[in-house]
Amino acid sequence: MQALLTLSDRATALCRFTARLGAWMIVPLIAVITFDVVARKIPPLQAFVQSTWLNDFLAPTRLQEFEWHLHAVMFLLAYGLAYLEGAHVRVDLWRERRTPRARGLVELICILLLALPFCAVLLHFSWQFVVTAYVQNEGSPSPTGIPHRWVIKSFLLVGTAMLMCSLLATLMRLVVYLFGDRQSAEAAARRLALAKVVDAPGERA
Repeated sequence: MQALLTLSDRATALCRFTARLGAWMIVPLIAVITFDVVARKIPPLQAFVQSTWLNDFLAPTRLQEFEWHLHAVMFLLAYGLAYLEGAHVRVDLWRERRTPRARGLVELICILLLALPFCAVLLHFSWQFVVTAYVQNEGSPSPTGIPHRWVIKSFLLVGTAMLMCSLLATLMRLVVYLFGDRQSAEAAARRLALAKVVDAPGERA
């Protein structure tokens, strides 16, 4: 059982590392938005950019597309950690009135029957999505937009993989919580409490 907890912690660490990479995308996003706004308010600066080689990188359309894509990268890389931290919305009046073990069992069943199959389907179609964009050399419909859209679309694969990783980590913790010895179950409960799957030991009978 301890091996499952250790493996789940490693999966959690991977999701956390990926989410931190996504969080750093806020820096270039701020830079892009700031430059775009400033350039629009200072016509001579915008005219200078458009008349030089800088226009290949700082054209208004390209900047706007960078903004959209950086937003997508941030959210996709945070998918897994959001689930592990219980940051997503849970609205289930029936579930919330159950005992911690009953909620854990419901979570385990839903992961096995719904969440993991959904991620598997999403991975399959995301892969086709990325391959099609790569084969067709898909780019922006705008001449000054961003080319090679398969790079951006590949983050859908990464985000889904991180979500699946977080689901597997939670699944392993639920197995330990529901079927392990008392000490292991308490250790698993503390980890699951972060995601609001069950209560931490001592919080609820």
